[in-house]
Amino acid sequence: MDGIVGGRCGGKRVDMRLNMLTRLTMESAGSPAEPITGQILPPDTATSDIVYVMFHGYGNDEHEMVRIIDAVDPSSDYISVQGPIHRQYLGGHAWYDSAGWDNARIQSQCSAIGDQIVSMLDSSALKGRRKVLVGFSQGGYLSYRILADHPDTFAGAVLLAPSFHDEQPRFAEPTRRPKVFLGYGSLDRQIPEEQKTSIRTALAAFATVEERAYLGMRHDVCDAELTDVHRFLQSLPRI
Repeated sequence: MDGIVGGRCGGKRVDMRLNMLTRLTMESAGSPAEPITGQILPPDTATSDIVYVMFHGYGNDEHEMVRIIDAVDPSSDYISVQGPIHRQYLGGHAWYDSAGWDNARIQSQCSAIGDQIVSMLDSSALKGRRKVLVGFSQGGYLSYRILADHPDTFAGAVLLAPSFHDEQPRFAEPTRRPKVFLGYGSLDRQIPEEQKTSIRTALAAFATVEERAYLGMRHDVCDAELTDVHRFLQSLPRI
């Protein structure tokens, strides 16, 4: 399917058709991707050249990330994608089956999704715009994987409580080290400590990382973290 990304210009809705994904599902489990939601303003009315490309956590949907970015940068342009695997009984969506798949399969799934996302971003509507990945939990790992495979496509990434599933960490050699915000709660037991250590090590090989830990926070985000994310985004270089 082609997707519609909506924006607003002078109070009127502006629809721009991008070369969207035809299918996100890489595995037999799951179903085709559901709506991709977004807001892309024409270049002469956009307040920033940044476009956020966002991926939700397990059991949620694309609107989760819209709420987060609205708290950080409410006038921003964004594309928020829904995970391809629908949870049949509990509802919500996922990017991979963390309980039933091994790390090699998860890594392959996320790299394949990332390739399609990057192809989607190769659009005249986004030419010259800085792209910033934003992901929570499963979406955080997906964002990391996309950045590792395509570091020169993005100005940076915001990884909120990401998991980590690389069977063999790998990254494309960047022409510059992308900036990454990495945040965890001090009481986050959802993400094992070994995964947190592994993603730090993997990121250090190709990115410049700003890590923050939030006292008393579990597998979540908080006001202090969103304040730090806002400041981090202001520091991103033009590319």
